[in-house]
Amino acid sequence: MINPPPNKTLGIITFSTCGTQPALHHLFRVNSGVPIRDALEHASELLHCSKLLAMDAAMDKGADRYAWAAHYLGEMAKAVVDDLAKGMLPNGVAEEAGV
Repeated sequence: MINPPPNKTLGIITFSTCGTQPALHHLFRVNSGVPIRDALEHASELLHCSKLLAMDAAMDKGADRYAWAAHYLGEMAKAVVDDLAKGMLPNGVAEEAGV
């Protein structure tokens, strides 16, 4: 019998590292217990904002602040999707080396 995937975030994915090796710290974590639909809607909004900021950064030579904002929004959205995938996929998602 196949177990149905959990219907909420697990809260196991961390993001936004700070510090230097070997004292590297994960600053944030996806909260557990967020319903899948809500988490995916939020990830979609984060990606939409990231896309708009990336486009602004690409069009404006002095807009590196937009690029960093887009980077952080993309990192947050990825963490939400990875956390959901960990709970929904049979083997979770493979951890990326060095990320």
